[in-house]
Amino acid sequence: MIVVDGLRVEAGKSVILDGVDLTVPPGRMLALVGPNGAGKTTLLRTIAGLHRPSRGRVLLEDRPVHSLRPQVLARRIAYLPQDTALSFPFTAYQVTLMGRHPHMGRFALEGAADHEAAEQAMAATGTTRLADRSMATLSGGERQLVLLAKALAQDAPVLLADEPVSALDLRHQLAVLQLLRACADAGRTVLVVLHDLNLAARYCTELALLAGGRVLAAGEPAHVLTPAHLHEAYGVRAVVRRDDVTDSLTVTALETT
Repeated sequence: MIVVDGLRVEAGKSVILDGVDLTVPPGRMLALVGPNGAGKTTLLRTIAGLHRPSRGRVLLEDRPVHSLRPQVLARRIAYLPQDTALSFPFTAYQVTLMGRHPHMGRFALEGAADHEAAEQAMAATGTTRLADRSMATLSGGERQLVLLAKALAQDAPVLLADEPVSALDLRHQLAVLQLLRACADAGRTVLVVLHDLNLAARYCTELALLAGGRVLAAGEPAHVLTPAHLHEAYGVRAVVRRDDVTDSLTVTALETT
C-alpha cells in the first residue's frame, strides 16, 4: 500500500506540491490527471523516492520511502519514467534484463529465473521481436514498450508509470493499459500519469485530479470527472457522459472559458 501524507515538495522558492494526501491499496490502479504543470510527474517521482519532500511523507507498507535502502526500494517499487537516456548501445533484451538487478547479489550474474522473467515481460509487452535491436535504433513508442518490459521484469508489488502511452499508437495504448490494469487486478498497486481522461476513466479504478500542486478531487472516475471539477482544473466547459459500449465515462471538452 502507498500512503501519501501531507506532502509538500519545493524547488527553490517554488512550491510544486502542497498538502497532498492519497492512499492507494494493492489491487488498485490510480491515474494522476490534471493540466500541464499540476505536479503529476513530481508526485510520481516523490513516491518513487527520487524527490525528498520538504514536508509530509510517503509510506510504503507503513515504512517511509526515504528510509529504505535503494536496492530494497527497487525490489518494492518499479518506476517507468517518460524516457530514459542510455549512454551505451544496449539491446532491448539487455535493458529488460536490467529490471532484475535489484534481485541479484552485488557481483552475481543473471540466472535462469532472471532470463525467464525478462522473456515473459517482453512477451507481455510485444517486444520479443525487438530483443536483439539496439535501443538507439528503436522508435519512441518501441523504447517506451521496452522500458515497460524492464519495469515488469522487476516484479515489484508497486508499479509507477509516467505517461506510459504518450508515444504509442491507438492499438498499443489499449494493450498497455489493459496490461497495467491486469497487474492491478493481480494484486499490484499501480499509479500512472495520463493526459487522456477517457482512457483514464476506462481503465483505472480511481483518479486523482491535480491542479496547482494540490489534489482537487480523488476517488472513482464518476466522483472526479464532473463538469465543475474539469472547469476548475482545466478552465474548460465539458460534457461528461457514460459510453454505451464501454460503460465508462467520456469527457468532451466544448470550449475554454
